[in-house]
Amino acid sequence: MKNLRDHIELTDEKAEIEDDMQYAVTLEFGPYLGYLANYGQKIRLLSSEYRQHEIAHRILERHADETLDRLNGS
Repeated sequence: MKNLRDHIELTDEKAEIEDDMQYAVTLEFGPYLGYLANYGQKIRLLSSEYRQHEIAHRILERHADETLDRLNGS
């Protein structure tokens, strides 16, 4: 299990989220909603690799939201 202090920037996970959100915005509306509805499971999986998984989850969830807003022009 990883220690968040050793990976505080969560660089690998954030890069994966960036790629996933870039894919999400290419989808039609229905599949887009379905993809995002299930994306929380992926964030939970990514954050579960850390001892401080609750903190990692909040950081990654916020990053996904901000990335999606940026890609959607919000």
